[in-house]
Amino acid sequence: MRIKVISLLFTVSFHIAFAQKRPNIVIFISDDQSQMDVGCYGNSQVKTPHMDQLAKEGIKFNAAFAASPMCVPSRSTMLTGLYPFSNGAQMNHFALRPGTKTLPEYLKKLGYYVAIAGKIDVYPKPPFDKHIGEYFGKYLPEENRDDPRNETVHFISDYFRDAPDKPLCLIVATWLPHVPWKEGGEWDPDKLTLPGYLVDTPETRKAMAAYYHSISRADKMLGKMVNAVNDAGEEANTIFMFFSDQGVQFPGAKWTTYNEGLRVPFIVKWPGKIAQGTQTDAMISLTDLTPTLIDLAGGEVVEGLDGRSIREVILGKQDKHREYIFAESSMEPQYWYNYVPSRTIVENTGYHYIRNYNPGVPFVTHIDDVERNMYYFDSWEKRAEKDSLARFLLDRYRFRPPEELYDLNSDRWELHSLAGDDTYLATRKRLKKILADVLDKQGETEDQIRHGTLPDFYDRSYEVRQGISVNDMSFEKKLWEPEEKLYITAYIRGMDHDGVIAEYFNRFKIFVKSGTLGIAFDEEEIFYSAKVDAQEGQLVLALEKTGDFELKYAGEILIKDRVGGDYTGICSGYVSCGLSREKNPGQGMPLYFGGEINNFRVSLDALSRTPD
Repeated sequence: MRIKVISLLFTVSFHIAFAQKRPNIVIFISDDQSQMDVGCYGNSQVKTPHMDQLAKEGIKFNAAFAASPMCVPSRSTMLTGLYPFSNGAQMNHFALRPGTKTLPEYLKKLGYYVAIAGKIDVYPKPPFDKHIGEYFGKYLPEENRDDPRNETVHFISDYFRDAPDKPLCLIVATWLPHVPWKEGGEWDPDKLTLPGYLVDTPETRKAMAAYYHSISRADKMLGKMVNAVNDAGEEANTIFMFFSDQGVQFPGAKWTTYNEGLRVPFIVKWPGKIAQGTQTDAMISLTDLTPTLIDLAGGEVVEGLDGRSIREVILGKQDKHREYIFAESSMEPQYWYNYVPSRTIVENTGYHYIRNYNPGVPFVTHIDDVERNMYYFDSWEKRAEKDSLARFLLDRYRFRPPEELYDLNSDRWELHSLAGDDTYLATRKRLKKILADVLDKQGETEDQIRHGTLPDFYDRSYEVRQGISVNDMSFEKKLWEPEEKLYITAYIRGMDHDGVIAEYFNRFKIFVKSGTLGIAFDEEEIFYSAKVDAQEGQLVLALEKTGDFELKYAGEILIKDRVGGDYTGICSGYVSCGLSREKNPGQGMPLYFGGEINNFRVSLDALSRTPD
């Protein structure tokens, strides 16, 4: 018996020792930084000594791409291993599909402590063990973006000092160098060389100098993270990664599927495992991050992900990974924007194909309509009045043809589309076929792309399709809040299925449970109907600002009551049809309604309105 106990203790000790030898993982993510804007990638003007040193000590990826050129869709692909359509967060500020697994869930099962510092920008918030430095994860004040309290450094020191029995995965996500940029004295704007896709004006030069200043701040912050790990004595057992989420917010980069919006720096250091000062041309996607980390943590391959582990490339055992990159832009949800989606394929031959689905709609983003940071865009418009190159670059930003094709080997700034050149007809057809296959595989139709995750707006009413959630930022609240009464109508089939019929901006939800209809306000006041016999019928909710409401189904008034407060207005959240955005919608319901919902419409002050 004693021998068995000793043997058991040895086995347990062995497993603990093995667990402790698993590598720590520290990831530093900069925000809106193109690959070209790092010193080790050939930019002699920007100052990035810590990023450059990381490349000297590890491996530099020359062909790393975001799956979307916007913060939330890009970060959602990183943390799920799924393309934006698959995970649901296609538009900026939109949420993941209910039930979508994220990186912390995978790594925690493998014994890791998973923490994030600063910015998250994935909704709903993934289940990290800890959120460090929430104050510098906020958009403003801008002065907080480099964690001036050094909360992340203190966390690293404390975590390793306390000698935990769990390996650490820490993501440090700063807002730097995201706009707004502030002028810095380190660069003389007049001496800068601007990339060819920008209009060369004094204002653009000042903006570039300010952007470089912001990059320098991000670089110093990265240096602090590296030093904290080294000072803790964990350098040898830590995989350190640096990359950005997408390209810089200049016209023709962020928000677009052009090369400068998608191509990002990506550097990995792993002492004793990665040969120092190496580089690779293997094409990788940020969608590969989650499966890679699972692999590095000792986990099994997760079926159904769009990303694939790059472990063998990191270790220098492979020099190829993907034959092409797929990426997309579905734009912002804000009501003042025009919806101009695009999908793209970047092939390892250097050819880049872009499909624009609403080519007749002018392209509008934060750059020219909202933030106007550094106010350089006005100088573009003024210069374009007399300068043909400026006019070309301005039009290139604002107006998109149905198809674009570029050869990145000879046209780095993508200024000469080959889509109309018959010489490249076979190339265009080949890439178009690859794109069609990718879209078909993920189940995204052309109609879905053209429509997007947006409602159909009519005269004081709007419709939302089943399975869709629309962010509150899609609505101009002054126009889409009722004066007296809110109506929700839909034709329901399948009352034998449980689930959420509708959620309205975290104010209330209508649901089916065990053959009864219910409505829950703030989860505090819940009303149920008697059991419903009709398997299909018209549903009508009339809710007044006074709190009086009436719920009808199949011609009968099922609930007539009053709730305390006004629940008719839009607030932060989503209006959803046939699903719940919550991980646990309550009342023992599934995330999705199993029946059929037709013509789900929200109307203001009048029961029905004819589409205009």
